[in-house]
Amino acid sequence: MSQDEVSQEPEVPEGPPAPPDSPAASPSKLDTILHQPLTKIQAMVGVAAGLITITGSIVSLAGLHERPPVLGEMIAVIQDMRERAPLPEATVEILTPQDALVTTLTAPSDGRVARRLKEGKYRVRVSHPEFMPQVRQIEVSSGERSELRVSLAPRPAPPVMTTAKAHEPVKAVEPVKKPAPSSAVQPQRGDSP
Repeated sequence: MSQDEVSQEPEVPEGPPAPPDSPAASPSKLDTILHQPLTKIQAMVGVAAGLITITGSIVSLAGLHERPPVLGEMIAVIQDMRERAPLPEATVEILTPQDALVTTLTAPSDGRVARRLKEGKYRVRVSHPEFMPQVRQIEVSSGERSELRVSLAPRPAPPVMTTAKAHEPVKAVEPVKKPAPSSAVQPQRGDSP
């Protein structure tokens, strides 16, 4: 067989055209929809979707987007050391290891403060006007909770200062000089001179 014989397709005899009412004569609705040219709006939507997809892929591959930081939670429970009771109104300062202030919180009535922080090490300084301050270290891990219990000791009572009034030096009393007895007699009343 020659190549000409293989490449030729068998001829199909053409018959008479199909009647207009037959299904072969009219295309189906699906064929009509699928073979319609795109409208301008459809073309713009397609181009925009393609550009967004390409831009998203480039940004993802290049690493240009910044991941949101994964946070952990720090919980501090502040108590009075004597009574083991919650200490409201305590000031809690959260600092970096380089002493940069991250935030300042005030303990509510239950003495418990919570804060979401980036993963890392922190210094926590707890103070109250009536108690001795404390500084503690804490490490926060992403997705985990780190709890810190701080018991503050009361401030010592201020020393009582009594002031003693310095006594004034006693002045030496000089003896009163009495006149020396004289031999002259003084006239008495009723005496004439």
